[in-house]
Amino acid sequence: MEAVVDIRNLTRQNGFPAVIKKAIVRALKLCGARGDVEVSVTLAGNARMRALNKKWRKKDEATDVLSFGLWEAEGAKRRGEIVICIPVAQKQARELGISVARNLAILAAHGATHLAGIDHERSEKEHRLTMHIQDRVLNIV
Repeated sequence: MEAVVDIRNLTRQNGFPAVIKKAIVRALKLCGARGDVEVSVTLAGNARMRALNKKWRKKDEATDVLSFGLWEAEGAKRRGEIVICIPVAQKQARELGISVARNLAILAAHGATHLAGIDHERSEKEHRLTMHIQDRVLNIV
C-alpha cells in the first residue's frame, strides 16, 4: 500500500504532523488497505468542528474526530478526509493523562479505521478491532 497523507493545520497549535502521518499509514496497513491511498487531514478549532459535526451528524457540539469515507473511482487512488479538533484533543489528553501527540495518534488511527470501512458503532467485533488497531498504532508514539 502506498499512502499520501496531506495535513492542513488551521490552528496555531502544534498538530504533530509526523505522528499523525505515521498513525494513519500504520492504521490503514493494519486494516488491510490495498493500493494507492490519499488522505487529507484538517486540524481544526472548536468552531469549525462544531459546524461540521452539526452539518453531518446533527450534533451541535465540537467532537474529536470526523472521517469522510474512502471511495474508489476507476483507475484513481482511494481518497478520504479526516478532521481532528485540536482543542478537543488537548482536553482529552489532559483528562486521560497522556500527551497530546499520543492522543492525536489515537484520533488519527480512529479516523483511518473509519476510512477503511471499520465502524466501531456497527458491531462489538468492529469495536474490538478498532480498539486493537488503535493500541497497535500507539507503539509508534
